Amino acid sequence: MKTADVTAVANAGMSAGLTNNYLTPNDPRVIASTKVVGGGQSASVTFPTAKLTKGGDYTFICTFPGHYVIMKGVLKFG
Repeated sequence: MKTADVTAVANAGMSAGLTNNYLTPNDPRVIASTKVVGGGQSASVTFPTAKLTKGGDYTFICTFPGHYVIMKGVLKFG
C-alpha cells in the first residue's frame, strides 16, 4: 500500500477481524496480501508491478492489531 495509507488500512482492518486477516475485503488501497501467519511460519506474495508508480513509496505491514507500528518495511519502486 502507499505509505500514506498505512494507518487508515490498519485501523480499518481491526474491524474486519481475523477471519479476513485483519484487512477490509477488497480494499483498493491494498496491493497484495497474505493470510495471517503465526510464529515460525512464513508466507510470500507475488503481485504485478503495474500497480506501482515509479518513484513511489510503499509500505508493507503486519495487520494483526497494533503490530503495524513496529512490524513494517518499505518498498521503493523505480
